[in-house]
Amino acid sequence: MGLRLRKKIKLLPGVSVVLSDRGVSANVEAGPVHWHSMTQRASVNLPGPFSYRVKAGAKGLTRAQLLKIAKRAGLENYSQLKKKDIVDLLNRHGLL
Repeated sequence: MGLRLRKKIKLLPGVSVVLSDRGVSANVEAGPVHWHSMTQRASVNLPGPFSYRVKAGAKGLTRAQLLKIAKRAGLENYSQLKKKDIVDLLNRHGLL
């Protein structure tokens, strides 16, 4: 087990910056809704022990998932592209 760095700095109520060994990220909370910039995930706290979490961007998607989105949209000549290029292509077509 290694030593890890994590420091959370509150800027405003519901807005914080996290400094860690992975980099700098932002967290935004508004009532039961939370968004984390590092993981690109949004979550909602539901009543009781339940919550709902969803990926809110391409950062959490694998290359295979991005290719599947492109294929469903009818885009061609994309299978040889790198992940970053596939994301750019999908963004240009408004699919992400």
